[in-house]
Amino acid sequence: MKKILIICIVGLVLFGSAEIVRAKEPYVYISVEQEKADLGTLLVWDTTIPEALTLKINSNCLHGAVVASMSNLKHSRGDLIMRNRIFIKSEATDGFISMEKSVVVSGPAVGSHDVVIDFKVEANGLKDRAGKYSGTIAFTIMPPV
Repeated sequence: MKKILIICIVGLVLFGSAEIVRAKEPYVYISVEQEKADLGTLLVWDTTIPEALTLKINSNCLHGAVVASMSNLKHSRGDLIMRNRIFIKSEATDGFISMEKSVVVSGPAVGSHDVVIDFKVEANGLKDRAGKYSGTIAFTIMPPV
């Protein structure tokens, strides 16, 4: 009888430990509040759209920097606004930074936090065609260092 009781207790302890390990697996989630960033109508040669995107980051572990990269903006007729004329700003940048290369928009962190991102587009009124442009921005969470 003693052996059966010990086996049952060991089984309960092992089962409980498995549940605890499963609940504590590290995770990092990132989402964007807005489905798209509307950069508005350009009435002047360049424009800044305040708080164009808000990233929602939730984690139960330390994660590395959040890096943004972007494609060129493409007009439906094929014209391009190159990504070197698209700028991004967050609390992690020192003002607006060109999207020509990837940009760190948030440093390493743990827990839930928001990252507010502003955009600025240098439009050339003489060259850039009026209309809708589309492009893609990707956010990558790097591993902690």
